[in-house]
Amino acid sequence: MTALTWHKGPPPHVGWWNASVNRIPAAWRWWNGQRWSEFAYGTYSPAAAARKAEIPVSVRIEWSRSWPENARVARINPDTGEVTGAGPMPCEVQA
Repeated sequence: MTALTWHKGPPPHVGWWNASVNRIPAAWRWWNGQRWSEFAYGTYSPAAAARKAEIPVSVRIEWSRSWPENARVARINPDTGEVTGAGPMPCEVQA
C-alpha cells in the first residue's frame, strides 16, 4: 500500500474524504464546503455514514487524496473529477 500524503486546510470539493485528526487511514469525513463532519468508517451502512455526515466538528483535520474504487458512498477523484463508489451522497440517504 502506498503511504498517504496528508493535507491541511480545505479539500478541493464537497464530499467524503479520508480525513482524520490523527491520520487514521480508515476514518472518512464529509466536507460540506465549510466544515468537517464526525468520522465514519467504511464498514458503516450508507444510512449510518449519512447520520455521521450531519454532525459537524470543530477540530483540526488533515485529509488525503485516497479514494477506493469500491466505496459504498459516492466519491469524486480530486484529480480527474470522476465519480466512483456505488452509494449515494449523504443528503440522498433516507434513515
